[in-house]
Amino acid sequence: MKLIKKWGLLALLSSAAFSVNVQAQQDVAAEQRQAIEKTLTPLLNGVSGPLDIRPTPIANLFLVKIGLDVIYLSGDGNYLLQGQMMDLKNGVNLTSAVVNDERKGVIAQIPPTSMLVYPANPKAPQQSTITVFTDIDCPYCRKFHNEIPALNEAGVTVRYLAFPRSGVNTPSYSKAVSVWCASNPQQAMDKVMKGETLAAKSCDNPVQAHMGYVRDLEINGTPNIILEDGALLPGYVEAQKLIPRIYN
Repeated sequence: MKLIKKWGLLALLSSAAFSVNVQAQQDVAAEQRQAIEKTLTPLLNGVSGPLDIRPTPIANLFLVKIGLDVIYLSGDGNYLLQGQMMDLKNGVNLTSAVVNDERKGVIAQIPPTSMLVYPANPKAPQQSTITVFTDIDCPYCRKFHNEIPALNEAGVTVRYLAFPRSGVNTPSYSKAVSVWCASNPQQAMDKVMKGETLAAKSCDNPVQAHMGYVRDLEINGTPNIILEDGALLPGYVEAQKLIPRIYN
């Protein structure tokens, strides 16, 4: 979300949904909450619901979370900041931590049974799970697919979600539906990722639902890799570079 003009960064809020951290709300004084809401409410285009306002380590500076976007306001509501807050002492990006936690929560809402799963080698000394939005007709998605055996051997379970970027009722969408409707979806995915033709099939499938989560997660490309902690890695990453990042 970019600050293009004065208040321009709030232009996308008309469809935003607000989640609330109850404990954080209790840590914000009533007068400070009122001042922040007075500043933001007129800019929310009629969106209702409580704002997720949280204190920060900086006195009189508060975090406001709007979906996956984070901004900072002074307690009097007069000053607004956009950017990353770093804890230099501990080497932690506090803004990313909030966003990752929100993204992790969205992923947790997706039924695991709707995903196409390539399980890790259970004998690997370390275990982790990544969730990947993929498009069968994306060249870099096909390239990433070739990395799955190495990831599995390293203890990484790969869970696919469908994101045909061309949209509903397109050839890419139909291929995704055919894969999820196949008697052996994993085998079907392996075939189409090699460029092989798959017999068209239809059934009650999760492809459109997966595309809905793309909007929630503000994903706009493929592949997109989401780690267990909610961190997002956009684009293709080869296994030998991804594995250290996963276990770091």
